[in-house]
Amino acid sequence: MTEFTQLATTRGGFAVRRFGHEGPQVVCLHGFPDDASTYDDLARHLASTGHRVTAVNLRGYAPSTLDGPLGLDALVADLLAVLDALSPDGPVHFVGHDYGAQVAYPAMARAPHRFASATLFAGAHPAYVRRNARRFPRQLWASRYIVFFQFGSYADRRVARNDFAYVDRLWRRWAPGFTPPPAHLDQVKRTLAASMPAPVAMYRAGGFAVPEDPIAAPTLYVTGADDGCALPQLADGQENLFTGEYRAEVWAHTGHFPHLEQPERAAIAVREWIGRHGGPVTDR
Repeated sequence: MTEFTQLATTRGGFAVRRFGHEGPQVVCLHGFPDDASTYDDLARHLASTGHRVTAVNLRGYAPSTLDGPLGLDALVADLLAVLDALSPDGPVHFVGHDYGAQVAYPAMARAPHRFASATLFAGAHPAYVRRNARRFPRQLWASRYIVFFQFGSYADRRVARNDFAYVDRLWRRWAPGFTPPPAHLDQVKRTLAASMPAPVAMYRAGGFAVPEDPIAAPTLYVTGADDGCALPQLADGQENLFTGEYRAEVWAHTGHFPHLEQPERAAIAVREWIGRHGGPVTDR
């Protein structure tokens, strides 16, 4: 069973899960409500096909550091420090979901030399989220959890009540028709219990007014047609930011967690995108 280990960086200690011992470095960053274990199956697949994979817990998710600012600028600096620690001499292939994907856009714009490629699941560029959400009343309703999280300690208590029953409801609403493995949800709840209130307070930290700077890293963007958290249309127009190759896919019968709901398809998509942009090519 894979466990968390600690990675020391110039920004503090981050909990990571490592897979594979050789090959190109792949770095994975999770979203909410989740943790780095969300990538275990994907990481095992990539490790078996010639990659080294490191999945990272965000700041504010134990056993990563819980101290310090939780705004987007801080999380971007964290990601770049993690990349410096893991691959000081070359770029990495990046995989991000939800919050982990949104952190990647400004990081790729700020430090293009650190990214060989990116595969982003269900996390549109923050600037386009702000712009496009206003066009869809359905999205405003889907985002009501963010408004609720602004209620400080009251929201924190409600989220944690009854063994994080609120989190169970979010998963059901965001990925209709998908039943997450109970062991994974148990792991996520253990992480949240050790981390609160930081995972919810992150939504009160601000910092999502992101400049629309050009992005050179080849990027595959995947969203689910049935996503109950973030409509596929939130990414409309973000292709204009990319000076490198950009591809967007909307997967049918898929909600907010494409890498978990369609694990085989996700593994193939990530592996082939990495192979297209400098990683090992394999038919396995």
